[in-house]
Amino acid sequence: MISEIETLTSLEPSRVGYWASHDYFRLSVTENIEEFVGWTALLELFSLITVPIQKAFFATLFLTGGRVSEVLQLKRNNFEVMEKEGVVKVSKMRLLKRYVKLDSYVDGEGKKRWHTQTLYKTRKPFAIQLREPLAALLVQHLNSIEQPEALLFPSPQRHTRNFKKVHGPVDTDRLDVNKKLPYTSTWAYLCIRQTNRLASKNLKQRLSLDEPFMVSVLGKKEQVKIADELHLWIHWFRSQRSSQLVDDYQFEIIDLLAYFSWEDWQTANRYAKRGWRGLTEKMNRANPSYR
Repeated sequence: MISEIETLTSLEPSRVGYWASHDYFRLSVTENIEEFVGWTALLELFSLITVPIQKAFFATLFLTGGRVSEVLQLKRNNFEVMEKEGVVKVSKMRLLKRYVKLDSYVDGEGKKRWHTQTLYKTRKPFAIQLREPLAALLVQHLNSIEQPEALLFPSPQRHTRNFKKVHGPVDTDRLDVNKKLPYTSTWAYLCIRQTNRLASKNLKQRLSLDEPFMVSVLGKKEQVKIADELHLWIHWFRSQRSSQLVDDYQFEIIDLLAYFSWEDWQTANRYAKRGWRGLTEKMNRANPSYR
């Protein structure tokens, strides 16, 4: 008999590379994140990351709130450290997963599909406060890069004949001034899963990762438990940044749309969480006499 987990895995689209031999079940920022975990827990998490390039990457991932693929393509000239203003200005950061529909067609199963074209858009300039706890990691990494066109996170792997045989032709648009490509999203995923394994039970509790990992299975009324607890995932940082901006700076939806160059309020609503503590604090500020 095929187990529920095996059935769930078989329903996923075909996977290649690393994921062809490793199970992956998607966590949701909508269902699995309630609020900003707070700086104390976040900084303790970062203390577990001991490799400098990894620590700088996850600091940049959090501070920009970008997708992993967007952060990996960042170059030194996307950043300007402005000491007088007390900020790091970020400009022309690429936005991925933006498409325009060209025309429609019906596939072999009778389903309507679309031919699409990738839109190469960039985020509007935004600032990162130098006083924020993780900003020093970003600035230190920026100061270590001399060439403006150099990638922030270049892979040390050489693109030899064997590399091209395995991965195909190298997209020259992604090469930096040193003819290097960035690290991959798989590298980032493996780094954060390693950090997750180092986290103590107490820290996971403060990161709200101590709840069972439940997933929905097609044809089942009740969810199936994948693991006894949740684990860190890449979009966790994106949602935490959005929630931190709401918590620390009282960002509203209109501010989040401008900061991240999001096109609709649903995206802001999905990523930014005020949580019950944040809602309580907001009520207290509005009516201090009730306390």
